[in-house]
Amino acid sequence: MLNGETMVRVHDARSRPYSDPSEWSPRAKRVHGGLHSLEQQHPIVRGVMDYVEENYMSSISLRDVAQALGYSPAHLTHKFSSLTGTPVTAWIIKRRLFAAQELLIETKQNVMTVCETVGFGDLCYFTRQFVRHVGVTPTQFRSANKDNVGMDIGLSL
Repeated sequence: MLNGETMVRVHDARSRPYSDPSEWSPRAKRVHGGLHSLEQQHPIVRGVMDYVEENYMSSISLRDVAQALGYSPAHLTHKFSSLTGTPVTAWIIKRRLFAAQELLIETKQNVMTVCETVGFGDLCYFTRQFVRHVGVTPTQFRSANKDNVGMDIGLSL
């Protein structure tokens, strides 16, 4: 279920196609830095990015994003993929992994807590996705980056 604030943000993203990047938080700027400004300005891309940014910590799916933006899942993923080169579901996973990397470096939370905090419901699935996208397990990543606490290590989606 969407909260009122998220619905307003999603509606705003659809009604104003050229969101101003100067209004983004520092975290959002780092997260979205991998996309070219033209791609970021498209209303579908902007809407997906805003919705995922607000909701990645909960159990969201392509269907949820599509419903919030008023598109069919097939149309949304086709359009988003053609504009960004990344399917919506992959964007959700990458956003969660980005947040997990930050938490693993910046906190002492155990891996299961990090997994749940960033919206993965299953530790095995989280670890599999982490290894697939990052190349090491979450524990190995934390050990390799223990001296980088508080530093901007340049993670991007």
